[in-house]
Amino acid sequence: MSSADPGKSGEFTKAAILAAMGAWFGFLTGPNVMVAATNSNFLRILPEELHTTRTNISLALAISLWLNAMLVPIGGRMVDRFGLRKVVLPGILIFAATFMAMSRMQVGWHFLAFQIVMAVPVSMHASPAYAKLVSLWFDRNRGLVLGLCVALGAGLGQTIMPKLTQWMIATYGWRGAYVGVGAIILVIGFPMVALLAHTPKSLAAKNKDAAPNPLGQQGVTRAEALRNPVFYLVFFAIAFGSMSLLATMQHAVPLLTERGLPINTATTVMSCAFAGVIAGQLSSGVMADRFNSPRVVLPYFVCALFGVLIVHSQNDPRILIPGALLMGLGLGGEISQNAYLVSRYFGLKAFGAIYGLTFAASALGNGTGVILLGHIRDHFGTYAPGIWLVGGAMSASVLCVALMPRFVYESPNAAKKG
Repeated sequence: MSSADPGKSGEFTKAAILAAMGAWFGFLTGPNVMVAATNSNFLRILPEELHTTRTNISLALAISLWLNAMLVPIGGRMVDRFGLRKVVLPGILIFAATFMAMSRMQVGWHFLAFQIVMAVPVSMHASPAYAKLVSLWFDRNRGLVLGLCVALGAGLGQTIMPKLTQWMIATYGWRGAYVGVGAIILVIGFPMVALLAHTPKSLAAKNKDAAPNPLGQQGVTRAEALRNPVFYLVFFAIAFGSMSLLATMQHAVPLLTERGLPINTATTVMSCAFAGVIAGQLSSGVMADRFNSPRVVLPYFVCALFGVLIVHSQNDPRILIPGALLMGLGLGGEISQNAYLVSRYFGLKAFGAIYGLTFAASALGNGTGVILLGHIRDHFGTYAPGIWLVGGAMSASVLCVALMPRFVYESPNAAKKG
């Protein structure tokens, strides 16, 4: 039995650990870090620099996210059909090049054009590919490893990038900062994913004698998932959660500075929120493996509801920072458990395509929230009424999670506990 096949031997083989590290670098330099965690820094200054309005900049971001919602499921199906490496490696190169090219923008419509282009590499280099890679190697410890990869990849990156991006903007200007972000993707992301991100040999082998990987063949088709009401509970839980949480994160810096907080305090609050994301991703993964129930996710979404209301209403850092941590804790649970929920309800047979749809829900909700918050700001001259939008959306997300039934494809830990 090859160490590259996780089906029979212990899961923490050398090959499995290296593959998980490849997924970690994918998350670290993926859209959840390089786009979601840096947009807020640029959103504060681009309207003036490009001679446009915040609504127009927000609309461009929303259009890109809505395009992601359409293209990410296609990217997921491509990973299912052609394999991870043939999709993500070209995607990383285009992703880095697009960031570097954005340093040449002169007017508002240039930003819109680049955001449209950005949707293509995002769909190729998005979370579904790396979540499937981890899920193929790990079953009993899937929640733990997914939590680690997302927390130490996307979570750690999201904690670092707001401060790093602000430093690059202050030192080299916003144009230099775009080049810097692209360079990080190209120098760190591409070589590490290319070196480490390999699927189990039994899946990669083309000869007919190769033993099938049981995890890769377990599950339902995309069409079958779409006929299952549970899919829509997952879909709308993610969509409404993203409308509230991710949209708030993208507007966080101008939202806070316009309430009178210094820029350093605003970026510190963002970093604290992303630190909460790490805690949510790590702890929710461990809890999911231990208790094997969707109910584990519910407290994280409730924390997010309280946290986002605090971020939209408080100015005292002694209250604001704990609120940001709560919001991040819930966001971490949402991001980490999206992939886990899909794998436990629908299996891995069409994981890329199905998770691509729930990832699209995140992009759809995020884009809608971004443009609505931007419009609220320009229409009312303040972000204050946005609390009703984010509070209502997060409440709907909590309700969807509360209605989720028992898993279909349970972890082996469930059988072990009897």
